[in-house]
Amino acid sequence: MPEMLIVVFIIAIVGVIALPGIISSRRLSQFTEMQKQIASSLSEARQEAMLQKVPVTFRYDNINKIIITYGGNFGMLGDAGNRVIDFSGFGLEKSDIIYGRPHGISESPLYDTSNLTELTENSVEIVFQPDGSVVDTANSPRNNALFFYNKKYPKDAAFAVSVLGGGGGRVKGWRYSESIKDYVEKK
Repeated sequence: MPEMLIVVFIIAIVGVIALPGIISSRRLSQFTEMQKQIASSLSEARQEAMLQKVPVTFRYDNINKIIITYGGNFGMLGDAGNRVIDFSGFGLEKSDIIYGRPHGISESPLYDTSNLTELTENSVEIVFQPDGSVVDTANSPRNNALFFYNKKYPKDAAFAVSVLGGGGGRVKGWRYSESIKDYVEKK
């Protein structure tokens, strides 16, 4: 009996020590999955614009924490054919998903020269042209970057996804690295 209590006690101690690591790993995997979905949705919108030879729009709605892809075969905004992705499907609380950069992190551009795309009416729209590029109203290439973090663990889960307007709409993923105090491109 005493040996059994010692084994149970040791297992309990190991569990208490390992629990924060398990929680941290789960939190990072949820935000990693969210980042993959954003990058995938951007790439899909770009590919559809090029295939259909029409503009296709990627829209991030910051109030509802959803992505909507529309245009071409996806229909007009609000149509049943829109592709909609709800971030709560990743097991995340919508209130924990923050658009922008955590406090105390440099606001300098990413290494690909893209920088935070400001919200307009609580959303960001990136319109891919039929050639895959992204341009502004003057028809000049426009780089965009969407930054996100977890309200409870800001630096641990901070990431960005950039779109190079002049680079044919190339999509890149970035993770915040506490060791260098900057975002690094995910390979």
